[in-house]
Amino acid sequence: MKKKEDELSKLLKEKRIIVLVLISVIMGIVVLGPVLGKLRTRITDRNQLTKNLKQLEKKLSSLAGIDSILINDRVKKMEAVFPSDKPIVQLMGTLSQLSGQHGLSFGGVSLKPGNLSKEEGKKSKKTTASDLSDLKFGFEVGGSFANILAFMSALENTAPLMKIEEVGLTIKTNPLFDAAKTIVVASIDVSSFYQPPPKSIGAVSNPVGLLSRDEEALLNKLTDFKTFEAVFPVAPTGKVDLFSPLGQPEEEPLAE
Repeated sequence: MKKKEDELSKLLKEKRIIVLVLISVIMGIVVLGPVLGKLRTRITDRNQLTKNLKQLEKKLSSLAGIDSILINDRVKKMEAVFPSDKPIVQLMGTLSQLSGQHGLSFGGVSLKPGNLSKEEGKKSKKTTASDLSDLKFGFEVGGSFANILAFMSALENTAPLMKIEEVGLTIKTNPLFDAAKTIVVASIDVSSFYQPPPKSIGAVSNPVGLLSRDEEALLNKLTDFKTFEAVFPVAPTGKVDLFSPLGQPEEEPLAE
């Protein structure tokens, strides 16, 4: 009888131990589960941050080796050659000064600038940053045939970027009597190109995009373009930039 009681007591103790173990396991899951989950999340975040840090250190090393003055000069040159907005004033100033350098008269400009508002992109159909826009216009230059040929040759290597689409020639004098003084008027149709800047330059973690050999050669070619300073009309009243969508504030009239 006593032996049976001992066995029963031993069995009850084992059951208590098993129950306590199960309760401990359940409590551990309930209490330590969220803690372990947060720990795993923090470990994952730490590994990702370590990876990002290495990428940023590599990017910083690449940027540290870039000549900031050279980049600044290249950006200014690119904006002059390939502007981010309609280069109407620059075009008129460039054509006027370039024709003057070649001893030609300049006039007869026919220009369709389109919508001058800064809100043009919102009103038009949705476009991507890679879309290329062009501005078509025509003008006339007059002078000797040789000077006109030199002018057209220089035109496509002058900023802003322009392409001659069509040329019409009118001879104003009789070349049979005096070929040296033959005056020619050239009607030239031109396309000028511009492109808005990208909406975003990408994430900070993105690697630095280096130029390929072909892109570097093209950039060097564009930096050889001849540029002229934009000439703005000087007047006591009116806008400084006649083609500006917003314009400049008008000056007060001079006192008499």
